[in-house]
Amino acid sequence: MNYRTFGKDKRKVSVLGFGCMRLPTTSGKTDGTVIEKEAKRMIRRGIDAGINYIDTAKVYHECRSESIVGNILKDGYREKVLIATKLPLWDIKNKNDADRIFDEQRRDLKTDHIDVYLLHNIQRAYWNIIQKNNLIEWGRKKKESGEISYFGFSFHDSYDFFVDVIDEYDGWDFCQLQYNYVCESVQAGRLGINYAAKRGLSIVIMEPLLGGCLANPLGKMAELFEWNQHEGRNYQPVDLALRWIWDQPELSVVLSGMSTYKQLEQNLNIASRKDYGKLNKEEHNFIMHLQRVYDNSLPIKCTKCRYCMPCPDGVDIPLNFELYNNHFVMTQMKKDAAINKIMYNSMPKNQKAVSCVKCGKCEKICPQKLPIRDYMKTIQSAFNS
Repeated sequence: MNYRTFGKDKRKVSVLGFGCMRLPTTSGKTDGTVIEKEAKRMIRRGIDAGINYIDTAKVYHECRSESIVGNILKDGYREKVLIATKLPLWDIKNKNDADRIFDEQRRDLKTDHIDVYLLHNIQRAYWNIIQKNNLIEWGRKKKESGEISYFGFSFHDSYDFFVDVIDEYDGWDFCQLQYNYVCESVQAGRLGINYAAKRGLSIVIMEPLLGGCLANPLGKMAELFEWNQHEGRNYQPVDLALRWIWDQPELSVVLSGMSTYKQLEQNLNIASRKDYGKLNKEEHNFIMHLQRVYDNSLPIKCTKCRYCMPCPDGVDIPLNFELYNNHFVMTQMKKDAAINKIMYNSMPKNQKAVSCVKCGKCEKICPQKLPIRDYMKTIQSAFNS
């Protein structure tokens, strides 16, 4: 296993982290039907192979993930890893809720302290909750008391807001971002990574394979892989996707939500290679081709320029487009696309597509001349809201 540093104390962490949002289930979805015996076999095998970063959250697997992880980390495994979990901002109604939820998490994880603690899914919609309940100060005190070792946040919003969040507090230890080679400019994106690194934050990456979509490419992306194999270049989708991220040295941990033992072994093999973080020029060029093909395959050709914003009625047009595009791709590939619906439904009503009043102001200034009002109807129908 290869390692990088994490936090201001430069703690050694495995470049591959075990994400516990997609544990093996009987349903094949990210629901509560976790096959605990197999999850135990996989997580312990990962730890034995050198993984020392385990990521979970209260809401994963219908609120079962933390207790399952707590049971798996018995028998001395707890001492071998950093546990990362998250405070669900949408469940905070008053200042006592954070302490109550934190204590429940420690109980379920069977630990007196949580190594890595995140404010979960920071976006503009939740910023008032954070400020009203002094949650940044709350986290600072938890760290000061030793109940938390590293304090940070996961993020799903625009680059501009990402900068605001980082600038709000000098004590952030890290941030967690969605990032992969087809989402280089999505949300905080590459610009956000540069800014976080400049400010001294460690960076944890989630969705390196876009929910598995990049592991089993279809259509023209699959044709590109086949053509290169005929040309004698045996590029492998998972290998390229992970090494593209690890080729960026400012990133600390890449979380992979592994659902099968085979996926685990494949990822362990890549993360243990000497060249795990090195792509050559030909590989970089190939990924550029994949990026162009992927962008052309999306149903909504939004470039995320945000000229359409702000919407006079508060609709977050680019975020609606992003969630729908991800939902479309994952559905086409018969992947569990529930995460996009969850994120859509967690948005305030006025930001959702359903709140579009069809005024047309956005369409007049969209450089791509997108039929935004029609797309809002499609998005509303797709997410049944």
